[in-house]
Amino acid sequence: MDQALAGVLKAVSTASRTLALQNAMSMACHGDRQRLAACLEAMTPAQLVEVAAAARLLSAAADQVLDKPAARTQ
Repeated sequence: MDQALAGVLKAVSTASRTLALQNAMSMACHGDRQRLAACLEAMTPAQLVEVAAAARLLSAAADQVLDKPAARTQ
């Protein structure tokens, strides 16, 4: 039973982190700096590290796509 509960708690924690990241991304995409700041301030340091890593990866991937010749003509 303890193992099942631990699995559920891990899944809830993962879902919570994912939702927090999605919420922060939504605020950033909509340019809502005030709500983004509040969202980030509510996160734990570990969550902020995840958000920063995801933002760097997203930025790098977007830059790669923009650097492709086909992307320049669109």
